[in-house]
Amino acid sequence: MTLPTQLTLLRVVLTFVIIALLFMSGVVAKIGALIGFVLASLTDWLDGYLARRWDQKSSLGALLDPIADKVLILGMFVSFVVLG
Repeated sequence: MTLPTQLTLLRVVLTFVIIALLFMSGVVAKIGALIGFVLASLTDWLDGYLARRWDQKSSLGALLDPIADKVLILGMFVSFVVLG
């Protein structure tokens, strides 16, 4: 499994960590969620950059990348709706 694909999978894992932090009380948890979201967003850019730069494009990565993007964005939207 290539590093760009691993970064894509990391984005999915970070999504669930971010959601858990959003539902915790306290400012520290909210700041942690913000930092996690920024890191997840950076992995989105970095996995694409590395895949092109190192010529490590794969069909698995091409399939997982848009799925990971949707999981992150929809996870945030749903969490915000539930939180009000």
